[in-house]
Amino acid sequence: MVAPPNFEEVQSTYRPPRFNGLYYGWWKTRMHGFIMAEYSKIWNVICDGPFVPTKNLDDPSVAIPKTRKEFNDADRKAIEKNFRAKKILVKQSKIDMLTTEYELFRMQDDESVQEMHTLFTSIINELHSFGETIPRNKLIRKILSVLLSSWESKVNANTKAKDLKS
Repeated sequence: MVAPPNFEEVQSTYRPPRFNGLYYGWWKTRMHGFIMAEYSKIWNVICDGPFVPTKNLDDPSVAIPKTRKEFNDADRKAIEKNFRAKKILVKQSKIDMLTTEYELFRMQDDESVQEMHTLFTSIINELHSFGETIPRNKLIRKILSVLLSSWESKVNANTKAKDLKS
């Protein structure tokens, strides 16, 4: 298992590891560890697929899905595992999508600074709602880097006047 160069992500038991499209084996091992720490039976749901409660009618070889009213406690617990696994995977997918949106963010030619800032803020707020935080100095540098060339003189003046490292 090869760790990515310049690895900056901190391992956390509260949020899943982020997949950036590279080093899949390394990410898969970390994701497996995260899910096992969360609840080990969820890994079975991910590998084997969701549990569907069934019942047999006259022929024991033919199983049909149960209605909600027919669910017992064991069925409900198994279905709960389905939802927990889905929640983990969907949350990670949304974080990856928003991270990509942040990284590819650019100001459009027909867009005002206010519109650009509103869109940028909504991306950052959504990332924050999933527990992903980006340091303020990185956010400022990102905003300055996506401004149109007509703003270049103002960007240069602000960059020289203020220390953007803190």
